Amino acid sequence: MKILTLANTPLDTRSGSGYVICGYAERLRALGHQVELLGPSDFEPFFGARRAIRHRQAIGMALECLDRLGGSDIDVLELYGAEGWLATTLLAASGSRRFLIVAHSNGLETHASELLAKAGVADPPRFWRPDPARLSALAFRRADALVTVSRWDAEWAKARGYRPAGRILALENPLPESFLGRPLDLERGPEIGYCGSWLPIKGIEVIRREIPGVLNAFPGWRFTLVGVGASFRAADHFPADILPRISVVPVANRERELPELYRRFAILIAPSLSESFGLATAEAMACGAAVAATPVGFAAALVEDEEVVSIDPPGEPGRLADAVGRLIRDPELRRRVATGGWKRVQELRWDRAADRLAAAYEGWAKEIRTVWS
Repeated sequence: MKILTLANTPLDTRSGSGYVICGYAERLRALGHQVELLGPSDFEPFFGARRAIRHRQAIGMALECLDRLGGSDIDVLELYGAEGWLATTLLAASGSRRFLIVAHSNGLETHASELLAKAGVADPPRFWRPDPARLSALAFRRADALVTVSRWDAEWAKARGYRPAGRILALENPLPESFLGRPLDLERGPEIGYCGSWLPIKGIEVIRREIPGVLNAFPGWRFTLVGVGASFRAADHFPADILPRISVVPVANRERELPELYRRFAILIAPSLSESFGLATAEAMACGAAVAATPVGFAAALVEDEEVVSIDPPGEPGRLADAVGRLIRDPELRRRVATGGWKRVQELRWDRAADRLAAAYEGWAKEIRTVWS
């Protein structure tokens, strides 16, 4: 197959989305497919400007597609992100089209927007920051097929009629090979971990509110925050009496440093209000940590008290403290969840995911050629 891929995020493998996008392009090429991969710097007008990024990316994607696809013999146009709505709208109705249009989502913006609005933390719409529900849905409704990174997003899309069930594929994000097959070591020190950006969507208000009470109730335990950025200061968010038991690792290399940090954690917390997938959750499970997470993204498909302890409903007072407290007080539960989680993520392999994606694209492309012939 010849595949043209446009991504709404920089092609930087150090970020979660960049890691996934570049990973699929690399594996599809290894299977013998031709993949041309473009990032925002290749098509976004006034790249680097701070305002109206979504508008500029939507226009840039559309112009790039119209320029490249005239008379092209590509089989698949793959668009990452809701910014593909304009390109999809313009191309979907073309009577001369012979290629498949796929919305490959690293997280349905419309789903996240709905959850954040319910939680009262959504940014108000502005001209340069439109309401995702208005235009973003077009990227998914008018594409021929939709790929999501979680069953959670896929079921939500099916319920809203974005695409028929046979044209929606949920592919859980694969993990780096360095995370898989690690020996399971359940002997951990009393350490709770968090890994992620310090943003409202990640449930940081819940962490600020409840982790002090957890540390006061269990004085032998520590808390470590990873990946929160160089500007983060624990003293800005937590009371002075627990600061000696809080550590901060502003940035960590995914394959070199993160595994060793995860292997220290007895418990990882992931109290996000919304997640496309939640790579940190799966990575920590692969390294033997017991996870307490809200049922969003990848965590929504995990088995309660066997692979995860749920923080549910997300954001509700006391739920994070209750989940962490259960894991601390019950070492047998902690070991069972850590073991179940470790087993669950061993299936998140690149070869399996790439094979499934290629097979879906080949089948859907054949269907489209039949319809348009």
